[in-house]
Amino acid sequence: MIPAVTMTKKSNQISQLIYALTFSVSIILCTTLLSCSDENIEDRTVKAEAILTSIYADTDSTFIIGEEPYGKIDFIQDEDSVVTIDIYLENFPPNSIHSVHIHSGSCSQPGMHWNLGQDMMTYYCTEESLGIPWNKPRAGDVGNVSVSYDGTGFFSLKTDLWKLSTLDSRDIIGLSIIVHDTQDDFIGECEPSHDHTHTHPNAKVACGSIELIP
Repeated sequence: MIPAVTMTKKSNQISQLIYALTFSVSIILCTTLLSCSDENIEDRTVKAEAILTSIYADTDSTFIIGEEPYGKIDFIQDEDSVVTIDIYLENFPPNSIHSVHIHSGSCSQPGMHWNLGQDMMTYYCTEESLGIPWNKPRAGDVGNVSVSYDGTGFFSLKTDLWKLSTLDSRDIIGLSIIVHDTQDDFIGECEPSHDHTHTHPNAKVACGSIELIP
């Protein structure tokens, strides 16, 4: 007969072994689940960029694409489908301000300002972007970028009006983004008394095509 003390000792050893195995399996499962969760979040992040180069007017509606570098623009769409745009300008005149717009065409033939598939008589001044008014006439009006003494400038914006690679009216992939010669009065253009029938003779100086980053 096996002594009771020996059986109790073996039972305790078996219990400890089962506990250790259970704990190890739990750790592995948690690590795997967390890893999968991180991968799913990463999979939902979409990135794009536009490399800015000079453009020169050829006709009233077409442009010649130059080789002078003017910076780059990064786009990131996070897991909540919010798009962040970071604009990095370089080689611009010191202490200048430049408006930036998304256009519906290419850099060689930009066309009109992109406006979420709506005509140019549709205004987004009071449309909400992340819960606050957009305060710019068109959906593709990005903003004004201030350039410092060294010819560089930075501008950042978050919005849920745009999307990346959704293949719908909010998708900006494949469109052009243009930097103009001077600034725009976006707030003034949203005033109810503003006359929207006038033209905006603001020369286009740089352009980039918004392309997905694999």
